[in-house]
Amino acid sequence: MKHSLFILGATISTIFLTGCGTTTTEFDPSGPPTGIRVEGHISSEEMRLVAREAVRGAMTNPRFKKFLKEFEAENPNKTPILKLDKVVNNTDDPDLNVDEMTELLNTELINAGIVDVTMAEGVGRSNAVAASRDLEDDENFDQKTVAKRGTLKAARLVLRPKIITNTTTDGRKRIVVRTFVMDMGDIHSGTIM
Repeated sequence: MKHSLFILGATISTIFLTGCGTTTTEFDPSGPPTGIRVEGHISSEEMRLVAREAVRGAMTNPRFKKFLKEFEAENPNKTPILKLDKVVNNTDDPDLNVDEMTELLNTELINAGIVDVTMAEGVGRSNAVAASRDLEDDENFDQKTVAKRGTLKAARLVLRPKIITNTTTDGRKRIVVRTFVMDMGDIHSGTIM
């Protein structure tokens, strides 16, 4: 029995949970051929497109724009700091490369220039940040150049991305649609925007 598996089927939906409304962007793999599309897999090109559109949609979301306006009023000339969580794989595909997707989101967020992404918290948390700050007792380092205590900035926003699956069966045909979802929340209020 031959089963047709269409990951992304005719579309991959990028949905942003925005409280009152949603934004959907569709990726049509039947578009101009690039030679990268492989049936049954999500390519790096597709992940890049989804990451780009997801960040663009999130940064232009009306609720996020309202947050930015209020943030600017409270913190003139400051940029909100965002903690990016690792993309969660809520699919039945153990080979889905969520690390790549997380890094693509990180790059898109930084390149957007609207938020700063922290390496002191979240998925991008780097042991190198902590290790670099533990130099205050090492006489080999010029102490004027060592990071002082109390200088790390806490995130104001958190971004929780995940990929979910919807499977439909029609006789001998099996259609699998992957949906990319991002929850962005204000850490101070706990509300999702």
